[in-house]
Amino acid sequence: MAAKLLNLIALSSLAILACSWGPTATNALSVDTPHNIAARHHGVIAKKKRGTTARRCKPRPASLSSAAKPTTTPAPAPAPTTTPKANPATSTKASGGSGTPSNTGGYNGPPGKVGLAYAGPDDGTISHFITPKVTAIYNWSPWAPASAAALGLEFMPMLWGPKQIGDFTQLVKPGYAKTVLGFNEPNQSGQSNLDPGYAAQLWQQYIQPLKNQGYALVTPACTNAPSGKQWYQSFFSACTGCTFDIIAVHYYGTSPQDFINYITDIHNTFNLDVFVTEFACQNFGGGAQCSDSDVTNFMDTVTGFMDSTSWVKKYFAFGLQHDMVGVNPANQLLASNGYPTALGKDYIN
Repeated sequence: MAAKLLNLIALSSLAILACSWGPTATNALSVDTPHNIAARHHGVIAKKKRGTTARRCKPRPASLSSAAKPTTTPAPAPAPTTTPKANPATSTKASGGSGTPSNTGGYNGPPGKVGLAYAGPDDGTISHFITPKVTAIYNWSPWAPASAAALGLEFMPMLWGPKQIGDFTQLVKPGYAKTVLGFNEPNQSGQSNLDPGYAAQLWQQYIQPLKNQGYALVTPACTNAPSGKQWYQSFFSACTGCTFDIIAVHYYGTSPQDFINYITDIHNTFNLDVFVTEFACQNFGGGAQCSDSDVTNFMDTVTGFMDSTSWVKKYFAFGLQHDMVGVNPANQLLASNGYPTALGKDYIN
């Protein structure tokens, strides 16, 4: 009897040990690698706030280069009625870190102001949007579309946020491009969402050195929510020794005059030339959306102003994609057949 009892105790001990050696639960990695991001469909939607309004997140690019796999990635306000008269930007020699950005002399790229913000595949679509006015392209990533150079477009790589640092540093070398774009909507949750001080550190480490390699440097692009202007001010104050050629802005609203007032205020406040790297006639406040005629009027009014304003150097309308990810489809520039819509033709001609 005693022997049987000892055998039972021994078997029980072995069972306990076997269980203790079995696999334990682990948590999946919470940080996306670039290749994991690249595998996602570029139409993923995320929600974010614009002050009191909400809007969609920008798709990040899918396959844009035959030699590379890009990372994924992608603003609101609405009132007055007189066009402000703004003076052209003048160069300042501030050292940064004071709230006033150092202007290094401006952007000297191709003269045409129309740009393409395109996150789709490099499948021939871009070629349907080439006119003498179209001179630049970006895609919310550092990966250049293979066809951009052959089409005569200046590709502008972007460091969207920290997740792209590996690809960005690998690709953006001397001669790769001439202009680099800073972080995408760092004042917005759901986008790069960066503390201004941390963003300044990233700029100093990864972007500022490109100035000595011949690059023009474009600031991070904030939305036209009130937090956007505040973010710029904090970022410039924190970025000691940083220099900038252009300030990038995003604008979503329904009033062409509000658009004009906003970008004029940004230019006057920070004394920098301007790239408008996203804009559309879009109501994120829950009211009525722009009609087709409203969208056309918005487009013609704001592009007319930008074309005639010396300190606006480039602009990129939102909507060169099939999935408008929550933005009013009346702003769509790309038809289902891969050619420009009527608004798309209006934009590029």
